[in-house]
Amino acid sequence: MKSTVRPVLLATALLLGQFAEPALAANWDVRIAGLGARPCSEWIDWKNTQKGELRAMALEWAQGFITGHNIYARANNASVNSVVADTRILVTLLDAYCQKAPESRILNGVVEVTKSLGGASVNVVPKSPAAPAKPAESKEKGPI
Repeated sequence: MKSTVRPVLLATALLLGQFAEPALAANWDVRIAGLGARPCSEWIDWKNTQKGELRAMALEWAQGFITGHNIYARANNASVNSVVADTRILVTLLDAYCQKAPESRILNGVVEVTKSLGGASVNVVPKSPAAPAKPAESKEKGPI
């Protein structure tokens, strides 16, 4: 009997995890780092100044982001398409996005490219920086 209890507990835990994870995922605070956090204006500048190494590193970042999208999106919704973007297509689409929105981040362009190729919709809303704390005002009044 002991040998059948463990598989049943494991199966139950996995099943519960399938239902709990999507609800938790909606509240995740995800931090983005790397070249994807740079503005699109830099992506265009790298093209214009022929800085191919920086563009290549940003493309590697983008491919990694898309891979992460495929893993995460499919784990939460089996009907979501996996996205595969040939580098030439990714460069062309990212160039077009960044030309239209140079103040946006490379990340936002990659998200748009991913959606346009059939990927899941990802809501990327940057948080506002925390407001600086105001010094506490003293209630004591000075000499009158």
